[in-house]
Amino acid sequence: MINFIVCEDNDIVLNKNINTINNIMFSNNIEYKIYSFKNYTEELQNLIDNNFDNKIYVLDIELEDSSGIDIARKIRKNDWSSLIIFSTAHFELFPQVFSDKLMIFDYITKFDDYENNLSNSLKKCLDIITHNNTINFKSESEYHNVKLNTILYLTYDKYSRKTIIKTLNNKYYVNNTLSSFENSLNQSFKRINRSYIVNMLNVKNINYKEKMIEFYNGEKLENILIKKETA
Repeated sequence: MINFIVCEDNDIVLNKNINTINNIMFSNNIEYKIYSFKNYTEELQNLIDNNFDNKIYVLDIELEDSSGIDIARKIRKNDWSSLIIFSTAHFELFPQVFSDKLMIFDYITKFDDYENNLSNSLKKCLDIITHNNTINFKSESEYHNVKLNTILYLTYDKYSRKTIIKTLNNKYYVNNTLSSFENSLNQSFKRINRSYIVNMLNVKNINYKEKMIEFYNGEKLENILIKKETA
């Protein structure tokens, strides 16, 4: 799930932001949700404090009763992973934005091909989120975007003829073959045999004699063949 949080007090620009996001996500098989605000509110602060992943903020710098810069400061108190894009009609504020060291992803002026520039910036944000840290797939008619570090293992189930993706909290059944996922995984994943790919970052112990892998959360894979070069 990608979470877009937009704060813009101009109705025309707010609609442009929302339409641009919808146009981009229409061509991506990723679940998403848009939260829109016209100013800083308690509801917006609750979203900032919420620890769900994959947040992309689009903030107007000059709001009626607040500032996008102040909102970014609130975000960065505890969150340095979310991506922040500033939009503004005041390009002269550019030096202040970057002097605050808020790790702003992009700064877009509203008077210079705004929708196209916003679209390009949002696409780059999606590339960062989906290509480096997550994996996308369809399971039970729903599209999912799952962080790689939450995956314990992937395995092919010959009875259902589906690949099972087991995470810390869920189990997904996917029509794709096991091999089709290998290019989407990072170096933490090892194929321990023909039927299993394991995320070694989540492995606590490997017992070759007992044919068992134990994960840090207490779950185990038992009675499986493990290649000796697995480490």
